Amino acid sequence: MKFQFLIIALFSLTMANAQNVGIGTATPGFPLNFANTAGDKISLFGNTGNHYGFGIQSGLLQVHSDIAGSNIAFGYGSSASFTERMRIINNTGFDGMSLNGRLILRNGSTDLVNGGAGVWLYKADNSGQLGFMGTQNNQNIGFYGGSAGWGFTYNAINSHVGIGNNNPNAPLAFAASLGKKITLYPGATGDVGFGVAGNRLQIYSDNPNADVAIGYDAGGTFNERFAVKPNGALAINGNTGTATKVLTSNGVAPATWSSPTNDLYNKTVKVSGTNGVPITNYTFTDVPGYSYSFAVNGNAKVSINFSVFVIASSCAFCAKSEIDLSFNLDGTDVSLQRFDVPNSHYQTLSGSIMLEVGPGSHLLKLRAAIGGPATVYVGSGGNWYQQYSNGMIIQVIQQ
Repeated sequence: MKFQFLIIALFSLTMANAQNVGIGTATPGFPLNFANTAGDKISLFGNTGNHYGFGIQSGLLQVHSDIAGSNIAFGYGSSASFTERMRIINNTGFDGMSLNGRLILRNGSTDLVNGGAGVWLYKADNSGQLGFMGTQNNQNIGFYGGSAGWGFTYNAINSHVGIGNNNPNAPLAFAASLGKKITLYPGATGDVGFGVAGNRLQIYSDNPNADVAIGYDAGGTFNERFAVKPNGALAINGNTGTATKVLTSNGVAPATWSSPTNDLYNKTVKVSGTNGVPITNYTFTDVPGYSYSFAVNGNAKVSINFSVFVIASSCAFCAKSEIDLSFNLDGTDVSLQRFDVPNSHYQTLSGSIMLEVGPGSHLLKLRAAIGGPATVYVGSGGNWYQQYSNGMIIQVIQQ
């Protein structure tokens, strides 16, 4: 009986020549050749049913284990001392492959993405391809899918990212199209984000009650410095000010809301005297009404244009009177203007000066003195010659 099995085995295992062995074929063309039939070919472990081995189906080479809990690994060494490099995971979980080391992908065949190396991803229900991630060309890698095609790319030459832009010229570049560009928060009635319209950059909130604020972050806490309210009002450091106020720059100090007549707003004021004052000698005397007090937070310039009316009294022994006008700043005469007035003559004295002041409160006064034996009246206000005197026009300019 054993002899008969040996004879049958010899007929099944045919040697066409000294090099090729055929199993199920009488004309083996390779060192080990199986019959041209589908099905299991080699069992490495197991005699019937499910087993570890190799098989053939139409258009498919099968390398399989016996159950879902048994995986297939690739590596080097021996069975007892095996170093694994890749594993095919057969269980029903989400992981299908484990790889120890990098995966290097080369160019594929021509298709929708022109054969760039990468990975096609299927939809969750496996009903079709959803998108591709991989190489676009010799410059870009990215994601392909939807109507935009290569909608997200990374330029591996200059390290720029493009969104709808396959040739980004900045660290992040968008497509040359109008509309929303970045949505930071999708609201129920609108979005928070950035957009572009014709000749306009748009920064917007998501509803009619939301502000747009500018400030800084400190340890996760936002500190507001400037805000645009939804109705168009402006807020500085959380303060919207009151009606008729204007926004004033204070140099390196925070901006503030100020009255439109505040000197820091460079408001021009006019100072006029109320009554004339007789001046009989060379002792500087304050001219009534010609004084102005102001305050500045920093260095400032004070521009003064003056126009005063004088009357020189009769003098039988002199041909003219010498009149000096002095501008006194905080108790110190800082500018002297000298005029000659003919005897028994009326004349308007006018000119301009520029003073510089530092931060703080200041008092500016006009003083007058006479160098001749005549009496001079300086002033206007209620007099018939008021029309000839414009007083002092002062402008404080914050630096």
